[in-house]
This record gives sequence, C-alpha cells and structure tokens, in this order.
Amino acid sequence: PEGTFLSCDRPCHDLDWPMICRIKIQIENKRPCKDCSFNNDTSSEIIAVNGQSPGPAIQICQNDILVVDVVNKMPGHSLAIHWRGQPNVEAPFMDGVPLVTQCPILSYTTFQYKFRVTSPGTHLYQAFSDSELDRGLFGALIVRQAEKNDLQRKYYDVDSRNHIIMISERDSKVLVNGKGSNEVTKFTVKRNKRYRFRVAFAGSNSGCPVTLTVDNHLIKVIALDGNLVFPTEVTSVVLTKGERLDFVLKTDQKIKRHYVRVKSCLGEGLALLNYELGDTTPTEKPQKREKEGRVLDTSLCHSQIGKVCLSDLNFVEKMPETVKTAPKTVYLSLGSQIVNVSGNFGSRVFGVNNLTFTYPSSPLLTQLDRVAMNSVCDGRNVPEKCEGKEVCECVHVEHIPLRAVAEIVLINQDASQEEHIFHLHGYRFYVVGFRHFENAPSTDEIKLLDQENTLFQRNFNNPAIKDTIRIPKNSVVALRFLADNPGFWMLRDEGSRGWTRGLDIVLQVGEPSDMVSTPTDFPTCGNYIGPDFFLM
Repeated sequence: PEGTFLSCDRPCHDLDWPMICRIKIQIENKRPCKDCSFNNDTSSEIIAVNGQSPGPAIQICQNDILVVDVVNKMPGHSLAIHWRGQPNVEAPFMDGVPLVTQCPILSYTTFQYKFRVTSPGTHLYQAFSDSELDRGLFGALIVRQAEKNDLQRKYYDVDSRNHIIMISERDSKVLVNGKGSNEVTKFTVKRNKRYRFRVAFAGSNSGCPVTLTVDNHLIKVIALDGNLVFPTEVTSVVLTKGERLDFVLKTDQKIKRHYVRVKSCLGEGLALLNYELGDTTPTEKPQKREKEGRVLDTSLCHSQIGKVCLSDLNFVEKMPETVKTAPKTVYLSLGSQIVNVSGNFGSRVFGVNNLTFTYPSSPLLTQLDRVAMNSVCDGRNVPEKCEGKEVCECVHVEHIPLRAVAEIVLINQDASQEEHIFHLHGYRFYVVGFRHFENAPSTDEIKLLDQENTLFQRNFNNPAIKDTIRIPKNSVVALRFLADNPGFWMLRDEGSRGWTRGLDIVLQVGEPSDMVSTPTDFPTCGNYIGPDFFLM
C-alpha cells in the first residue's frame, strides 16, 4: 500500500464500526536541503519517514485496527518502532522493543505492526533507540473519540488535525514540527474560538526539560499523557522527553500574530499563532505582553505561589478500589559508579539494584526458550558470572503475578544527574507517593520507613495518572497499577542514548502460559553456534 493517512482521519462516531487503517512508512537517511519538507536549520543527516521529519501524523479513531508496514531502508541499521501510550493488550508482541517483544527490523526488510488502538489521546510512534529518535524518527499518533464519549468536548470548539506541536532537539537547536528559526510552523486560528492543541516532546539530546508558552494567551490544560484532567489555566508548561499535553487556547486577542515559544537549555524554538482578522489588521511583528506567570511543572515538585505541580492537578479518572489494596511492592534503586578501565581513566556505569541491564540474544516474549537463563537476573537471583565482579551485567527481569496490585518504588540514588525519566510500557500508573531527601537515601532506609508507614502518606484520593515520570535526584516515588496485562513490559530509562545504558528493567507480568500466543510465522532471531566439526 502507498503511504496515506486520509481514509481513517475522519470524524469519530460511537455507532460506527472500527476501521482497519493500513499504512506504509518508509524509513531512510536524508540530508537536509533548502527546498525539502524536512529542512530544519540543521546540518546533520536526519532520518526521514515517508520523506519527512517528523513523520506524518497518524490520526485515527479509538478502537481502530492499525496496520503499519515499516520498511527499513537504512543501510547497516536495525530498529524497532514503539507505539507510546498504547497498551497492546491483544498483541504485546507489537509493542516495539527489540529483543524483548520482537526481533529488530533489519536493513532492507519490512515488519508489519498490527494492533487495536484502544487508548485515546495524544500519543507518539517513535524509534525505540534515542540515536534514531533524536534524528527525527518519530511522529504523532492522535487517537480521537466520538464526541459522545469525549468528556473534554465541552471545553473546546475546534480540534484541528493541523494543531499538533511536535517538540524535538537536533544540532543544539530546539525544533517545532521539525522546523527551526528560518522557517517556523504557522498555526492559523479565528478570533473568539477555543482551539484544542496537542503537544508531544518527542526527542531530546540535551536531557533538559522544555517550557512551552503562547504569547499573550493562557494555556488551559485538559490532558497529560492522554489522561484527562479537569481544566487548569496556566501561562506556561514544563515538559520532559516523552510527555504529551493537550491544552485549549482561547483566541481573544486583537493582535494578529503571536509566538508559540519552546525554551530549553539549548535555546528557544518558535512557531507562529496567526489570527485570521481580515486585510485591515496591522501586520506588526509579534509582541509579547508580560502577564503574571503561573507555571505547570510536570516534575514531582512541591507547590508554591505561581507554580502548579503534578500532584496539584485534578485528574478526571479516579483510582479504583481494587488498586488501593495491599500491593506486590518492588523497590528499585537507581545508581551509578565510576569503574576503572585500562588507560588510567574511569567510565560511569549505571545500574538498578546494582544490576546493569543488557539485552538477551532472543526476545523474551516470543522466544523465551532460546534465552539463556544464566543471563537473567533480579534482586534475588544474580548470575554466577557476576560473583566477585565490580559490575554485574545481566537481563534484569522483575516478576509480578498476573492481576496483582503492583507498586514500583523508584529510589534515585544517582547524584550524577538532576533527574531520571522513566516510561512504563503496556500500562498507565497512579503516582501515589513522593518524597525528597537532602541526601541520597539507602534502599534499606527506604524499606524501613515504608514498613513503619513514615515514608510518605500514599495518595489514593486523586493521584496523578501517567505513563512517563520524572524522578529528581535524592527522591523516591511510588507508582501503582493493576497488573492485568500479561507480557514482558519494559520500564524504560529515557536518558539512554542507544538501546540501554544499564538503567532499564523488564517487568514480567504473569507466567508465559498467561501470555498471548505469538503468531506462527513471527520473525525469530538469536545466537548460532555450529557443530564442533563443521568441515569434513
């Protein structure tokens, strides 16, 4: 099939049958050029999806079946595509994690993703590896609902397919929809309307959060990571890599042009908000009129005047009673150490519970029988090969019983970075607790405080719902969910430049017998060791 996104980009109705939406995306290396659609003021080679970067937005309706033929035309480069925000309950082998849910897609081969899109909202399709993500291998995945089912519909008048803000960084520049300062993205609006904008911070090579503002306008936040919140008006929003935001903008200004600003530690990216006011409107340059600021910060911060934290938001969905019961708790301590290597210099090695993650030779979900069990580890089982070694490199898998209430307690003991960012595949979670310490707490200290019920008072009344979380250094956060989606799901470290830097963990939910059967012709991969005597 040819690459087209029109057939399923339609008004969604609650009585309509779901559609099968088949798309072909071709991935290849490109160099920016003056007249190309992917020109973005950068000089480095980019990755184009169907000839553009970012890739075309996929806009469909909830419960549609998405069929995507991914053609890898990058020489000597294997990849996988992750569908951020989608749980893939019926097809966990379509999650897009190399050597966990599938084999990597090799150069000059095609892999077909096929799954039901069940989670509405603003999401992403993206390269699993940051080395490809930062070069432009991502695009918007917009999943709309029928108006009857859209609880936020009363807050906006227009939800345009063109009002998507994709934020990324490349060559020390901040880009909005792949464009820099030479040719900015333009959003056209009419006066006295309420417009829904969809934002995703897709790729970051600096590791810094970004601050989004719209000159002379308030931002009415209505969703984070696809999860609905009761409207909260702010002047700016701080986002980190992988987070998504839906906001409503009321066009109540008389000036025609206003800048959409995205600031990071690298500088500022711009887009233009352009009012349709007729020929008599002055065409002056955009001017910013300062307003008293009120900032939404999606980090685990503490409330103060002029600052709205994640815990201050009022989410529409409430926590089920079943998730408030005693959980299966997994404590995960994030850390790093300097390891001496030859040449009298050290290398920083990251790990979780002193275990540095590495990948198996075959996918855990689809070829578990081909995975060497002596390479798999958890907090109770450390491979013999690690005995006496400064660094233990293994496939870190934590087991959670199916349908258990799971609580992941992340303890950031790593002083080398201001924060770590994690994304949970296959699930959303409730942020039920957070605490900051002056110095990095030990794991035993955290466990003792938790046993004594003095670590923090868990929030079961209105916890934030997310799939991506920021954890400041010297901090602890508790994430809770009902483990009802069997499979091997990655808790992904978003700071890795490649497939991993050692801070990833795989959560095995249920037993292999509980998991969806893999299609009989699904691609396989793994080690090959020939017979002792090959040539006769």
